[in-house]
Amino acid sequence: MKKSALLAVLLLMLAILLPGRSMAEETKLRDSVLNLSYTPIKMELPKCSQKIAVVKFTESKPIKDVGRSSTFRFIPSVDVGTWMAQSVFSQLKSQGFDVQYFETMDEAGDMFIITGIANKVYINRPGQLEMKFKVQFDGMVTKNNKLLFAKNYTSKQEKEMANTGDNAGKLMAGMHDTLDIFLPAAISAVNNAE
Repeated sequence: MKKSALLAVLLLMLAILLPGRSMAEETKLRDSVLNLSYTPIKMELPKCSQKIAVVKFTESKPIKDVGRSSTFRFIPSVDVGTWMAQSVFSQLKSQGFDVQYFETMDEAGDMFIITGIANKVYINRPGQLEMKFKVQFDGMVTKNNKLLFAKNYTSKQEKEMANTGDNAGKLMAGMHDTLDIFLPAAISAVNNAE
């Protein structure tokens, strides 16, 4: 009887100590900088003769990290709002639009403004062969402090049992998905307001 009681106490202590160790290990994730970039793709966009200002996206709440794996916490290489707006700017510029980039709406003056609110950019990689990612923003078009268009856009994917590849590339693919829907609607809003 004494051996079984001692064994029960040891097992109970072990059960208490193990979760504590794994929680401590979870907080010791190493930071890994995720190089957020954007390469334009071919999109079907309406023509537009107006000069367009792209303004840095605000963040609905500060985005300090953009994901986790079992060993890393992914830190964005640039501010997420800047990354989203620079993505919009480079996509429009690559397709021949007359576009300028600004940090604030005041700098853009009375131009048509394409901007937005960065809601979520996140990668979860619990294992080497599985991942979930999400890119979400509210895209909008304004002119002279009047909102002409606004809509929420989300790209969300889950992949399992496959080589999931580059983390930053997955987030860029999420931007491609959302911009391919947002930009035609934004340009149409500019054209309809002329």
